[in-house]
Amino acid sequence: MTVDALAFLDRAFATFEHAVAVTGVDEVDLSIAGDRVRLRFAGPALQPLLLRAMEHLRVPVDPTADVALTISVFDSETTGVRMPPPPWTQDDYRPKGEIAGCNDDRVHTQFEPGVDLLHLYDAERRVALLWAPAPGAVPWWEPTFPFRTILHWWCAPSARQPAHAGAVGCDGRGVLLTGPSGSGKSTASLACLAAGLDYAGDDYVLVDSAAARVYCLYSTAKLEPDNMERFPELRALVSNAERLHEEKAIVYLQDFRQDLRQDHQPLQIVPELELCGIVVPQVTGLPASEIVPLAPSAALQALAPTTTFHLPRYGREVFTKLSALVREVPCYQLRAGTDLAGVAAAVDGLVRQ
Repeated sequence: MTVDALAFLDRAFATFEHAVAVTGVDEVDLSIAGDRVRLRFAGPALQPLLLRAMEHLRVPVDPTADVALTISVFDSETTGVRMPPPPWTQDDYRPKGEIAGCNDDRVHTQFEPGVDLLHLYDAERRVALLWAPAPGAVPWWEPTFPFRTILHWWCAPSARQPAHAGAVGCDGRGVLLTGPSGSGKSTASLACLAAGLDYAGDDYVLVDSAAARVYCLYSTAKLEPDNMERFPELRALVSNAERLHEEKAIVYLQDFRQDLRQDHQPLQIVPELELCGIVVPQVTGLPASEIVPLAPSAALQALAPTTTFHLPRYGREVFTKLSALVREVPCYQLRAGTDLAGVAAAVDGLVRQ
């Protein structure tokens, strides 16, 4: 770690406290995998953007409780407080926004030109900061999985790992639905949701490779716009309907808990599930669906590459955790047919058997 990196981190946190002095602070506590995570927003502008997908994890703020992670959040436009200039140069940018000389076992720094969100994390103090130049600079995808990079850094020393996958189940048991974008993962998750299964995520979830459990992080559902016709009940709930020419369709399920299920029962967003299977969908184009055994290596190939591609640093550690998970949990291929009810029935049968 360079002196400049730690000094910049300290200046950034001091700048956040300056913003708090100007605008005040709103604290929100979340329960993530049994740990308390505290969000501190300087000013109100970023809270509706970054909290909506995690509102279902909210718990009452307890000043006396042990906090496992604290994340400070502010923007310069609405607070009037500028971020100090960084100590790095254009030549220091690395893939996925990592900054050469500003990342080690304690300090983590990510800033990707063109995205313009600064993520900082101090592993020793378990404190993080997210800064945006303005609310309008936050890219459309960030509110669908807010703080994903920070949670990834926070989980690095443990068996937990944010993973590119969905999760559904019933009676406390469930399956991880994983695969690259376009594999049918989101379609299968939403088909199960509509059929009455419990929901723990559609795009990113938190897995524990030691306990073989999955924890809910976000209540968002994302679909390619041309796939929305298969879910007409969701069409009126799309939050970004005017921008589908350049964005995926986004639905915040937490906001619409009463009307999604075919059985008209309230949507059950569950905090965690015991994993009884890892399921890799494959779209067949045939009407019927079936589930067949899959080699752990094939499941790992579906799960690990996109997770490591999205997240900075710790690629080897991520691969090790996910390798342990596919060895521990039975793996299957979902040969997904065109009948969505049949897709859900196949997954439901696997969970219940």
